[in-house]
Order: sequence, then structure tokens, then C-alpha cells
Amino acid sequence: MKSKDFSGIKNNGTLPDCGEMEIPSNIGDLLDEYIESTNSMLEELEKATMAYEADNDRQENAGVIRRVLHKIKGESAMVGFEDINEFCHQTEFAFEELGEDARADMLLRFKDWVSDAMEQF
Repeated sequence: MKSKDFSGIKNNGTLPDCGEMEIPSNIGDLLDEYIESTNSMLEELEKATMAYEADNDRQENAGVIRRVLHKIKGESAMVGFEDINEFCHQTEFAFEELGEDARADMLLRFKDWVSDAMEQF
């Protein structure tokens, strides 16, 4: 399987079509749990992002954002969703490299893409 290019997350560029996500062949009964867990974490990410953007305790919300991205990345790797794992990795780097004012839009774009991918399953 060829890795998708998620570098567009950093500069508001093009992202791969989330409809082309492949479900790992060995995921079995874990798919429903993975989707439920990921959707829950995406809600937490959105809440922390909105608070971050509103300048409500940015340092604390940045920590929540980092933890959520890392957790989604780890769970995705564990069940074989390598594309989502890589997208999280790219998003983590972008979060650290972008200025504070650009982070919220980038994170919400990440959240929307992964949410749309979850709907494909």
C-alpha cells in the first residue's frame, strides 16, 4: 500500500481523498470500537481547539490537543490504519511549526477529514 501525502495539512494544501481509505483486513471486531473511540477523541479535539482559539488557557488546551493527536495516532497504528497514523504524525508536526493563530483552522481541517473518513467505514 502506497502512503498518502498529508503534507498539505501544514499549508492548507490538498489532502488525499478520505474516501480512498482502506480498512485493514485484520481489524475484525475492533472496527466499531476504533470508530467510536476516534469519534470521541475528535469531539475532545474540537472542544480543546475552540477553547485554544478563544485564547482560553492556551497552554492547557495545547496539551490536550497534543495528547489527543498522539492517542489517535497510536490507536490508528495499533489497528492498522496507517494513513490516519501518518496524518496524525503530520498534524503533530504542523501544530508545533505553525503560529498560534494558524493552528485552530489546521486542527479543525484535520478533525473534519478524519470524521469524513470514519463515515466511509
